[in-house]
Amino acid sequence: MQFVTASSPHLSGPQSVTRVMGMVLLALVPGTLAMVWYFGWGVIINIGIAIASALFAEAAMLRVRGRPVAATLIDLSAVVTAWLLALALPPLLPWWQTVLGSTFAIVIVKQLYGGIGFNPFNPAMAGYVLLLVSFPVTMTRWLPPDVVTGQALSLADSLHIIFAGN
Repeated sequence: MQFVTASSPHLSGPQSVTRVMGMVLLALVPGTLAMVWYFGWGVIINIGIAIASALFAEAAMLRVRGRPVAATLIDLSAVVTAWLLALALPPLLPWWQTVLGSTFAIVIVKQLYGGIGFNPFNPAMAGYVLLLVSFPVTMTRWLPPDVVTGQALSLADSLHIIFAGN
């Protein structure tokens, strides 16, 4: 009697970079909601700033490199990088530091090494290290969680602190 043997993986399905990155983003939602609950609107603002600057930086680098922009941006890898970086940052970090970290992660760590799959470091954590080494005071300035203090900052207050520095 002959048994069929096959190499792993035994179950396969339609996988793509976009699908995997989408699953990563879905997995980030519970932790993001917890951070918003504990630290307020600054988390969402940081995520928005980081995603916008990462997408802009990746599109600019792809144009400079002569690569297709739309096909690469659709893979969501820049969004995952930006989201991970934003979750690691203090919620009330000045906006320009978030832009700097996100842009560094995409331009230097991801694109200059050849794009997705070719970078020797995690781009989000490399952006975090750049910010931590360059701006140690603002990177270690975390407010106590809103749940502990009982005083949550409003959206307007968070925007004012992040964009005006007060």
